[in-house]
Amino acid sequence: MLPLLRFCHRFNGGLGSRSIHNGLTSKNSYNYVRFTLLSRRTLSEHTIRKSGLASNVRTPLCIHNQINLDQWQHFTPYRKFHQTSRLNVHPIVWMFVKPITKLSALLFGRRLRLHWKELPHQQKAVILTALLGATALALTLYTMAHTETVPITGRKRFIFITHDQMIKIVEREVEEVLESCKDKILPSTHPLYKAIIGVAERLCVQNQDIQQMKDMQWKVFVIENDDFNAHVYPTGEIFVNTGLLKLVTNADQLAAILGHEMSHALLSHAAEQLSYAQKWDFFVIVIMAALWMIIPSDGIASITSWFMHRVIKYFDLPFSRELEKEADKVGLQLAAKACFDVREASVVWSMMQVKDTVEGNSIPEFMSTHPSNETRVELIDFLIPRMTELRDKCNCPRLPSNDPRVAMQHVKRFVDDKVVAKQAGQNLSKLQAQVYQKPTIQRRVAPGQS
Repeated sequence: MLPLLRFCHRFNGGLGSRSIHNGLTSKNSYNYVRFTLLSRRTLSEHTIRKSGLASNVRTPLCIHNQINLDQWQHFTPYRKFHQTSRLNVHPIVWMFVKPITKLSALLFGRRLRLHWKELPHQQKAVILTALLGATALALTLYTMAHTETVPITGRKRFIFITHDQMIKIVEREVEEVLESCKDKILPSTHPLYKAIIGVAERLCVQNQDIQQMKDMQWKVFVIENDDFNAHVYPTGEIFVNTGLLKLVTNADQLAAILGHEMSHALLSHAAEQLSYAQKWDFFVIVIMAALWMIIPSDGIASITSWFMHRVIKYFDLPFSRELEKEADKVGLQLAAKACFDVREASVVWSMMQVKDTVEGNSIPEFMSTHPSNETRVELIDFLIPRMTELRDKCNCPRLPSNDPRVAMQHVKRFVDDKVVAKQAGQNLSKLQAQVYQKPTIQRRVAPGQS
């Protein structure tokens, strides 16, 4: 099958290329499709018109700044409070430094235990207060010195890891993924690339006002895997499982998923999560030293430390859920500017909710790294009027009068009835066959076209 995309030959990229660029070292050859944007005029007038995308709407190149979402504005990333230079240490070093530091804190606290027992209670209170105050002050100054503005949303965040360090981490992980999946990567001539890359390119073309989108070199890999999943790495690798296409039914739904995953890369959420974990590790080290100094028994101190590690991981979950919500908002914005039907994003997460209901895989939101599907549907439905306004600013074709969310409500009621029937002792095999029936990527035709 001929490629759908035009390639930039100065980067030596091409359909079916057998080497991996963008700084990755390649020990084996892999199938992937790489596309690099040429120019705004070329993309808006040639690629979209002739690529035969799953959605056959000729969309104008929208360079409007994004609509105001809860006082969000268009920002370029910069470090506002950064005053100290980062240590250019290879990420592998930190893997060994962290456990050694925690062990050192444990031994240091245990060594101070005998001196602590001899201190009067009043002096102990002063020392603990000073220790906690110094820790809080150090964390505050450390955070201020490594604060930057998030691209697109303008949110302030803490970033400790440098871009070069993050690239090294991602390159290693991508190499491991490619090595483990090398027998499952579909050849670059497979028809699935046509629909996936058509949607991905359209998202890129219509969001060229975002600097991170312009700078990224995207590469698409299709993995033969039944899991309903897709993920995008900060270096631009887009991995899509074939199982995902058993869930989505049109290009608009696929755009909602790819827009969400691409937003994680554009917003550098991976680096932010690692930095957040690093800050918590510093806090844990201080607390461990204090526990082993205060608690008189090694056994009780060990149990307390174990319990603390079990509990403290739940402090990361709300932060992770907030990043997911931010990616939902930005991903919806990318899709709206590319003239996709943003209402289909609500349908996607409703289908995920139906899937979890049928399989019985739902877990409480407070125990998950992601918001519940129900929460995501509510957020997306709340944003859809604003996203529709953004589509209008980009001169997109009017949305069809039939709202896909209405039909999805009927499906949810049908599934709920069947689940009740299962609880009453009936069989759900026919329901599962209907829910997981493999759909095709539908082709949306613009008004006035035949």
